[in-house]
Amino acid sequence: MKTALTAMCVLLLLATGYLSLSLIILNPPRANFPLWFTLATIFIVQSVLTLIAMRIPHPPSWLRMLVAAGGCVLVALAVWRVRATLNSSHFEGYNLLLGAMLVVQGVLTLAALLGSPKGLRYENA
Repeated sequence: MKTALTAMCVLLLLATGYLSLSLIILNPPRANFPLWFTLATIFIVQSVLTLIAMRIPHPPSWLRMLVAAGGCVLVALAVWRVRATLNSSHFEGYNLLLGAMLVVQGVLTLAALLGSPKGLRYENA
């Protein structure tokens, strides 16, 4: 499960970078730059904190709680973006894909955190 979570964190970082760069280059007329870059910051911080928490042998409780809260935030943002996309007259397919990625990462984060008494530590045992 931790390998899948690592893969999702890396994929979300890559997708966020790609979408941010395409937004800057293409400069679409309906783009909401402040909103996107706020969301991109949340995605990046959450992914990096999750990766750090998985690599530390004994992550502090504040970091585990912060990562768990971030996982919940990712799921909430995913639901918000997917609902907005499905109810909009202008369909944005990337929002559905990004929303699916956010749900998977959020759920994997919570499962890795709550499913093991060792928390998010990486161990081969």
